[in-house]
Amino acid sequence: MSQPKRRLRQLFTGPSRSLLPLVMMGCVIGVVAGLVMASFIALLNLVLGWLNGATLEDFESLSWGWRLGLPVLGSVLLILLYRITPTSAQTVGLAYVLERLQFGRGRLPLANTLFQFAAALISLASGHSVGREGPAIQMGAGVASLLGQYTHRPPSQLRLLIGCGTAAAISAAFNTPLAGVLFAMEVVLMEYSILGFAPIIASAITASAFTSSLVGTHSILTPTRLSLAHYGDIPSLLLTGILLGLVAVLFHTLVRLFLRLPLESRAARLLLAGVITGCLALLVPQILGSGYDTINATLSAQLPWLLLLLILAAKLIATAAAIGLGVPGGQIAPMLMLGVCAGGMVGAWVPGGSEPGLYALLGMAAMMGAMLHAPLAAIATVLELSLSAEAMFPAMTVVLTANLVCQHGFRQPSLLLTLLKQQGRLLQTHPLRAALAQRYLSELASFRFVEIDLTADHNLAAILAQPLPWLVIRQAEQCYLLKRDVLEQAYQQQDPEQAVTLAELLAPLLNANRQLQELTEDTSLLAGFKILQKEDIRGFLIPVGRQGMGLVTRRRLAKMLTSDESMY
Repeated sequence: MSQPKRRLRQLFTGPSRSLLPLVMMGCVIGVVAGLVMASFIALLNLVLGWLNGATLEDFESLSWGWRLGLPVLGSVLLILLYRITPTSAQTVGLAYVLERLQFGRGRLPLANTLFQFAAALISLASGHSVGREGPAIQMGAGVASLLGQYTHRPPSQLRLLIGCGTAAAISAAFNTPLAGVLFAMEVVLMEYSILGFAPIIASAITASAFTSSLVGTHSILTPTRLSLAHYGDIPSLLLTGILLGLVAVLFHTLVRLFLRLPLESRAARLLLAGVITGCLALLVPQILGSGYDTINATLSAQLPWLLLLLILAAKLIATAAAIGLGVPGGQIAPMLMLGVCAGGMVGAWVPGGSEPGLYALLGMAAMMGAMLHAPLAAIATVLELSLSAEAMFPAMTVVLTANLVCQHGFRQPSLLLTLLKQQGRLLQTHPLRAALAQRYLSELASFRFVEIDLTADHNLAAILAQPLPWLVIRQAEQCYLLKRDVLEQAYQQQDPEQAVTLAELLAPLLNANRQLQELTEDTSLLAGFKILQKEDIRGFLIPVGRQGMGLVTRRRLAKMLTSDESMY
């Protein structure tokens, strides 16, 4: 292999912790995620075009038979898809990505990503009340995870690359790179990292540019310039935030009700979701699909408030049923539609000189921020959709108020945490515990030790001649950690005329205070600290991929917490 090729390979596969390899990986992820999303969008538009014509989301033009039967047909197809898919590949969605980040070291299997691609196409094309952003995030994160695993990235860098995949997918699907970056850091990674911004931004802008070059300008929501008429409308903004917070609480309650329905069969739950959606669509066909045409019409103040109220009520039930009963799809697009309908109604009611479309736009952001606890991503969405910095002040006012009502007034958790809790997974939300749960012992592992099995013969002089500082001694089922200097000192104190075996020399040195715990798999720093609280041990032996067993000492863990060393 030539020298330039060797250097290029080392740049992507080596253990370098510099920023440049991560930025370059972010760009690669942006291109691959953009290609995947362009394929997904093209296939989805092909099916929607066949159903609805040039206006892809025009489910309202379907006959009553199609309105009723299409979601049920989609449920039947999903049931068949689940039947032919291995159980291990059936868990998908944004909540699954978060679960893999905290409990699965950021490893997203290819099978789950492929299943999400097919299941999302069926759900969205059949009019279920779900969105495309959840599947987009799963696919983008899956692509990033696979590339990270192929290049042997450590878990901390792997989760950063998943953030890149998330931002790339949102940017490619909605042409909103800023919202994609903030969503990745606020909702998925749940932290803001100076090092993380550069690769995530690189991934978002690469995906947006690459997707646009393939499918052209594809903004789903029509950009609209809206701004506050005057500061006398602030009371109306506060009222909008309060009402949107209450709508978010109601929606969360409905989702929990459907989650708790005593139906064990997945087929029964999917069929029930299809029947509920189909029956509601007979009266209110606007609830079918993601509803972007309805969102655009509301933003331009084309719909009366009474129709918005009817759509809001039906969409609340249909979306809660889809999410609670397990239809594979995203939650954000339905949230945006719920918010835009509620905000549009408020805009028609409250006094003031601001346009009703402004309240619809603010309601959309408030609903997203309150349900996902992602105020910055919601505000960024307003900024990119309104094309006006003047919308920032009212957006911050309404989003903050809605978050206070939902999160602190009624103590509602993020919808994603509710979905994970239903699956028996509790994510760490305390900042310190969350940080420790997202990093792994393998990232601190050292391989500078000699392993000695006392059941075999060893040359003591050869062991002491090695420059490695640590000795890992196996005796029966126990492991012990010893500094090479300690063994060397004990050897020098022996009578040179008296021959002793290695086992005899080590016997007085192998006490309980020098024990190691051997783990069968890598585990988080949080789990490691919990073990150290219970056990008086010197550290851990852990498997580290192809590198074999690695050593993590108690002192190394303490140094990690007290030094400025980066884990990336």
